[in-house]
Amino acid sequence: MDKCSICGKNDKNVSLLYASHRELGNIWLCSDCWAKEYHKILPSGGSRGCCG
Repeated sequence: MDKCSICGKNDKNVSLLYASHRELGNIWLCSDCWAKEYHKILPSGGSRGCCG
């Protein structure tokens, strides 16, 4: 968990989020890449989203 799997940011001040990515599997993402890759992140626990 020391750097973003997409952009490689590894600044200690960057928070990383764990996600299941459709193409890359389980990875760590910075908030910028999370926003860019949001449509490729699988919902956790088989959820269909907030409203479904």
